[in-house]
Amino acid sequence: MPEMRIYPLKGFSEEVVSVAFAKTSRSPEPFDKIAAELSEDSSSKFHEKWVVGYGHSSVAEHAVAHLAAEDISRLAIESIQANRLGSYTEKSTRYQKLGRANTHLPGEIAGTRLERAYSQALDRLFEAYEKSLSALVDFHSSESRPEPGREKAHEMKMRILAMDSARFLLPNATLANVGMTMNARVLEYAVVKMLSSPLSEVREAGKRLREAGAQVFPTLLRRAGENPSLASFQQDSRKRFLPLKSPPGRKHATLIRYDKGALEGAAASILYRWGTLSYEDALSHVRSSSPSPAMEIFKSVSSRFPEGLKPVRELEHITYTFDLMMDQGAYYEFKRHRMLTVSAQEPTVSLGYRVPPAIEKCGMKQDFSDAMKESTECFSMIEGSNPFAAGYIATNAHYRRVLATMNLRELATFIKLRSAPFAHFTIRELALEMLEELRKVHPEFAEFIRPA
Repeated sequence: MPEMRIYPLKGFSEEVVSVAFAKTSRSPEPFDKIAAELSEDSSSKFHEKWVVGYGHSSVAEHAVAHLAAEDISRLAIESIQANRLGSYTEKSTRYQKLGRANTHLPGEIAGTRLERAYSQALDRLFEAYEKSLSALVDFHSSESRPEPGREKAHEMKMRILAMDSARFLLPNATLANVGMTMNARVLEYAVVKMLSSPLSEVREAGKRLREAGAQVFPTLLRRAGENPSLASFQQDSRKRFLPLKSPPGRKHATLIRYDKGALEGAAASILYRWGTLSYEDALSHVRSSSPSPAMEIFKSVSSRFPEGLKPVRELEHITYTFDLMMDQGAYYEFKRHRMLTVSAQEPTVSLGYRVPPAIEKCGMKQDFSDAMKESTECFSMIEGSNPFAAGYIATNAHYRRVLATMNLRELATFIKLRSAPFAHFTIRELALEMLEELRKVHPEFAEFIRPA
């Protein structure tokens, strides 16, 4: 009997590795032998024929690139991170101080009458940011004294607390760095979307991303180009639907869609997985038994896996849709959760903004409000001629609407993680509001989602 082997394929290019994996469907040879018999040229011809020519894109998923993007605006980074099958690590505004020089001037307004207003709004925001940082450090330091011998650690903690609140003033034009890991299939789709963007910065980033990716897999990105239909759809839809507006509501989390029979459905899914019944018969068994075993079955799962219910995939059959309103800073953290479907509206100022409590306590509320006013006025000026470019001057403090659909397993994980003491306070509040929305319709589930 052959001996089990599990090993890395070292010393081969990403395109060669992907061909080696593809060929195993028809070759009895081991992977390392298949790879050793391939060349860059033969691998390129394989991809040209099967991936580019016939569209067998799943082969491209075996080719992986680690790419670094630097000095790209946080607004443009959204277009990269919107591809949920990639992995991303971004420069944090919670741990790094940023300056006015670290901002992007969009080509859409450069050299126009709007550039001056845009520049002045940025100046005001960063003046308030710098002033707030200083005031916040002093405020937090007055509230807490360092332990003997831990003065430097205490000083760093005070700076982080200060940046946690001051970062609300940072605009989407702020430059950041992001590291990404993508397979060739995901990268191709990302490049197509970026080259079709209404923003010139995103199109330029898409071009450079394609060039960087081609250094890793030169053949697999040949089809990546602008999609004219996607480009026109974005422009036409924004123009058509932008005039339709709703006033901001009081609630930040509203559950708008759910399965009323979720408990029975969850129990039937678990019964289906570990028994031999069809789903219809499993559901009938749950409903016809007296008393119903649904809660008993669910408890048998939740009692064994109290930490977010992660091991039980059957709970993914139960889904919820929320209409959320969150500040832009919270959205940056929210979108990192990959197991959900997100439809985020474009950045806006029409929903108002969040004033961090510490800003008021340290005496910076007026400076904060003045900076927000100038940002809001500038946004309105730019929106009239280019509604997409206006998003650059919206800040972390401005609210944004997000439609999110997630399954019960992911919802439990999200609430557990984002309600923890170390979570940023705005996303922590959002997670707890979502838990309360769940409690209204399915208290039996909410009982087992234990916030930190």
